[in-house]
Amino acid sequence: MGRIASAKGGEILFPSDFRGVGTDSAIKMSLSRIAKAGDLTRLSHGIYRKPKKSEKKDSIVLTPEEIVMAISEQEKIRVKPSGLYALFKLGFSKEMPSILTYVTEGEPRKIVVGEHVLVFKATTPKKLSMKGPISGLLIQALEEIGKLNITDETEQKILDVLAKEDTKTLIEDINKAPAWIYLLLIELLKKLNSKS
Repeated sequence: MGRIASAKGGEILFPSDFRGVGTDSAIKMSLSRIAKAGDLTRLSHGIYRKPKKSEKKDSIVLTPEEIVMAISEQEKIRVKPSGLYALFKLGFSKEMPSILTYVTEGEPRKIVVGEHVLVFKATTPKKLSMKGPISGLLIQALEEIGKLNITDETEQKILDVLAKEDTKTLIEDINKAPAWIYLLLIELLKKLNSKS
């Protein structure tokens, strides 16, 4: 396929990149055959990568995050870490979960990548509109923790990450949060500002 020949080394490819070349089943069969020949690496079902000339074909390891970003770009959808993965990304938990959950406006699905399972859950545009890299994660993390499980230790961790976010962006994002999270973060923000 000419599309593969023109692809750069390291580029991630999907069957939808070849639409118009043949039927969906013919494209999938061709990609599978090319992967078996070693000219593509199959990362997961329907996800391939063109190896770079300098790398050994059996040594290619991509992080789940890189694959998620490739899906996001290819499908032009927004995705944000959620649940236990959001807690891990913020440093609230030290162990990376084996199931990495993301909220998205795209199609809900499950993708197996090596030892990890990527789970895409449909959500509202409001949850995806958070601008801050930390505040968006924090709101997702707090939804996972739940209102009744907020301890003094949790509050301290929240204060630590709040200090890293741009205040204006933070306030914009807090305004989009569920009511209990809004009240909690506004209270903690006042505490943080009184210390500075």
